[in-house]
Amino acid sequence: MRNIRKLTYPLLALSSTLLLSGLALAAEEKKTEPAPAPAPAAVKAPAAAPPAAFTIPDPVAVVNGKPISKAAFDQYAQQLRGKAKVDSAEASKALVDQLVMEELLVQEAGKQKLADDPQFKQQMEMVQRNLLASTMVRRMLSANAPSEEAIKKEYDTAVAALKGKEYKASHILVDSEDKAKEIIAELKKGGNFAELAKTKSSDSSAANGGDLGWFTSSMMVPPFSEAVAKLEKGKYSEQPVQTPFGWHVILLEDVRDATPPSMDELKPQIAQMLQSRMVNDYLEKLKSGAKIEVKEIQASEAKPAAAPEAAKKEEKK
Repeated sequence: MRNIRKLTYPLLALSSTLLLSGLALAAEEKKTEPAPAPAPAAVKAPAAAPPAAFTIPDPVAVVNGKPISKAAFDQYAQQLRGKAKVDSAEASKALVDQLVMEELLVQEAGKQKLADDPQFKQQMEMVQRNLLASTMVRRMLSANAPSEEAIKKEYDTAVAALKGKEYKASHILVDSEDKAKEIIAELKKGGNFAELAKTKSSDSSAANGGDLGWFTSSMMVPPFSEAVAKLEKGKYSEQPVQTPFGWHVILLEDVRDATPPSMDELKPQIAQMLQSRMVNDYLEKLKSGAKIEVKEIQASEAKPAAAPEAAKKEEKK
């Protein structure tokens, strides 16, 4: 019942819960795979040849008397990290070729005095503003990296929010109370819950016999989670449960204590959240200490287009 899940946790707590569910399911479903048969002792893979050593000269090229420094090459390679490798002489030469072509274009732009073009100046100003702002944020974060104590505090807060039970349940969703009562009557006669879900439920979980997997109370709308919490394991709801999505018949299959993921698993998410909070606090501090005057945007009403006949009369006048 993915469409009735209500995201009520803070972002971090929700991330922890989803990660927990995924880890638990993975642990339950993981099967031991046979180890691959060892290769015959007589057959040995050839040893990989060590990469050939190469040296980047300085400058890496000279274009019409203008040198391209090794520092420029290194910076360009740094920008391409993850997109292109510069781990061989051939790859480095290809990168130098790109720098040469770029330098030729820069020199041609200089001949045509492109730097004096008003549109170019405006674009350069926008690039400079964006670069200065992003550099300022990076420097602030670099000087204020989240401490281990702060990360642990956030982790403990998230774990405290996760304490409780997890439920494994199935449900059948219909659009009226009467239909739900009919399903309950069939169950009392010995009907199979999963088969009834497949044929009568309107939820996307119907194909899986109404199976919702493991979830916490906060991941469901209150009427649903409250009904689940009152059920005994292996029992179904004998009264229809109404939510904004319709009427439900719920089968509680299992219950377990919620076990949060380790701090190491959540550490990247927590650090990113703390950094976002630092940026917001820093911007608010700058804003509170600044004199800001926001001009009102004047909106004018659009005049309706004249009807064809009226337009013709206007032309005759």
